Amino acid sequence: MFPAKSAALAAALGAAFFIAACVNGTVTLGSFATEADDIATGLAAAAADLRQGNLLSAAELTQMDNALSAVQAASSAVARAANAEAAQPAVAQLVAGVNAMVAALSQVPSLPAPVPEILTAADVMLPVLEASVGLAVPASARATALTPAEAEAILAGQAAQFRHGG
Repeated sequence: MFPAKSAALAAALGAAFFIAACVNGTVTLGSFATEADDIATGLAAAAADLRQGNLLSAAELTQMDNALSAVQAASSAVARAANAEAAQPAVAQLVAGVNAMVAALSQVPSLPAPVPEILTAADVMLPVLEASVGLAVPASARATALTPAEAEAILAGQAAQFRHGG
């Protein structure tokens, strides 16, 4: 096999294994709560970057803030869930909030880095999170160049930087 094909195959198998592990219940409650928190905090970092850049109209800012509030509330509910089944409604709300935030920002012509990367990473992690709590993953999940592991690393890094005031 060619090196590029081997790397692509390894990434695909790794992603498939991770998602299968989530479906098979080997992801712990703390793990999917951490994923939800990293998504919410990563999006909060993106929102902070956008506020500093003064790039959004008042209407876009309101839409973004409403969506972010929904994501943060859902993330908190995931953290409080007793088990994966109990987390399902909160994960569904988190998915809706992320989708609302992406929709609100899709009209902004030029988003500064790292905002597009954070939005893409959150979008990649949604099906993983859905699968980890036993929700059906929509067939329309978008293909992207990021693997779930890369997306997770981006969100965790942005969340850590945001928490530490950076």
